[in-house]
Amino acid sequence: MAGPLKELSSVRCFEGMLRRYEHESSTLGGLAMKFAVYIPDAQAQDAASAAKKPRTESEKFPAVFWLSGLTCTDENFAQKAGAFETACALRLVLVLPDTSPRGEGVPDEEPKTYDFGQGAGFYLNATTDKYRQHYNMLDYVTKELHDLVLAHMPIIAGKVSIMGHSMGGHGALTIALKNPGKYRSVSAFAPICNPTDAPWGKKALPLYLGDDEAAWKEYDTVELLKKYEGPPVRLLVDQGTSDNFLKEQLKPEALKAVCEEKGVVLNLRMREGHDHSYFFISTYIKDHLQFHASQLTGMLRWCPDSLPSASAYSEGSGKANDTAGKEITCLAAVAFEPKKPLALVNVQVGPPQKGEVRIKHVAVALCHTDAYTLEGSDPEGLFPCILGHEASGIVESVGEGVTEFQPGDHVVPCYQAYCGDCKFCRRPDINLCTSVRNFTGKGVMAGDG
Repeated sequence: MAGPLKELSSVRCFEGMLRRYEHESSTLGGLAMKFAVYIPDAQAQDAASAAKKPRTESEKFPAVFWLSGLTCTDENFAQKAGAFETACALRLVLVLPDTSPRGEGVPDEEPKTYDFGQGAGFYLNATTDKYRQHYNMLDYVTKELHDLVLAHMPIIAGKVSIMGHSMGGHGALTIALKNPGKYRSVSAFAPICNPTDAPWGKKALPLYLGDDEAAWKEYDTVELLKKYEGPPVRLLVDQGTSDNFLKEQLKPEALKAVCEEKGVVLNLRMREGHDHSYFFISTYIKDHLQFHASQLTGMLRWCPDSLPSASAYSEGSGKANDTAGKEITCLAAVAFEPKKPLALVNVQVGPPQKGEVRIKHVAVALCHTDAYTLEGSDPEGLFPCILGHEASGIVESVGEGVTEFQPGDHVVPCYQAYCGDCKFCRRPDINLCTSVRNFTGKGVMAGDG
């Protein structure tokens, strides 16, 4: 149980306050731990009145935990990342813990090094006799500090995300995977993706956890993804191409490979010329906070930057993609049986036939009809099927005779196709084309019927 909070400092930054606290941590063996919290002002209140008047639920905010890397304290991010203007604009609380236990009597190795011990807690729960009393940063971040800030800060329960850098990126990713559903979103800058196969991990994990390599894998993002069975998760990772730790320590290629194998959505962005420093973090921290705000609030504030077209209002380039005319492999969430979880599997999608358009879906939603089908109530609900006809996408290629669309067009697919000739298509208030109904009701395209 956490001890009482002692405020160490407070400073105004943009339309909010950065406050630094100290408390006694039972999780870390009774040590005094420091952390900081950035809190936007309550709506329609100045800082002085906000400090005196209890906040209502409507004046509370979602929160993002930031986990720093090797050698850092809670102060590095606050002083270097340049995050507070964006956090204020997005109405996000930022929680900034330390990276390890500290103080008199906290064990370390001799000689002391930057990549182990104080300043390098690796966000795990140690099990070896020397370190297990104090080095329990996993439980500290996910339980003690989490509960402490929710009890004392204006944070909406259940609306918490997590991100970090380097060792902290490793911490954010592993913590999110080890606690499915606890965090609404997760992102990382230059994370240690596969520490069981990296010098930093090979040094730290045996000292904290002993010689059991199976225990090491419990704190390795790549290994956790291999057995992940929680709710769908999207990973946002930025990595500098000039990072001097890239090849030996960070190994994003291993993360990419396991995500492709397991069907996990990964936005891995290799940032040309960037290194491992806070200059790199400060360049993209706004984008990461926008990503988390989207997941925490449901408001569209972030979009992947790898769409085929620069504009959502593109009229289409007209240029054929290199996949045009070919069968392609796509990852899909498939319903194999009623009332069963969807399964992520690879499906083969043929090229468009006469009168058909092949669309790359960018965003998909499930509607009542999908739920009706999945519960087994729809008489036309055949299985297996791919749900999600409410979508937005980009035309990838077109079949013979198609003149109204071209590759690159941004489109919104409809529930039913449109022939333009039948009595229903000629009515302005309905879209149940009878010319294709017999085919779509059987789950096939007209050209395959």
